Amino acid sequence: MRISEKGFTLFEVLVSMFVTGVALLGVAQMEVYILKSSQSSFDYTVATIRANSFVDAVWAGCYTESASASTYGDIRAAWLTEISAAGMTTYETKPPAAYNQDMTVKISWTDPRFANDAAANSTLTLSVRFPDDSCGA
Repeated sequence: MRISEKGFTLFEVLVSMFVTGVALLGVAQMEVYILKSSQSSFDYTVATIRANSFVDAVWAGCYTESASASTYGDIRAAWLTEISAAGMTTYETKPPAAYNQDMTVKISWTDPRFANDAAANSTLTLSVRFPDDSCGA
């Protein structure tokens, strides 16, 4: 009569450790991707805030008594300094022509964590319409 053995064999323990190791590596890779995506979301939020601050500054500046094209230039120069300090670039800011209602701001940045991914180069485009066309009049 054969006596049944209780417990695990060494092979079963090794297989279970291998499966557990592969699962933990998958969880770690997923965690890294989540952290990268979280940082990318943060960068997008920062770009949105910076674009809105530029629009607010232009809007506030164009209602002053001394509003002119140089007012826009001064505001834009200060904003570009702030953007470059944050590691972002702007390749298009269309001023409101003669301070009319429409303006477009585009900010781009490169995320080195997504070097081989389409998410490496991100762009934010903000199109605004000022409330009336009396700005700068």
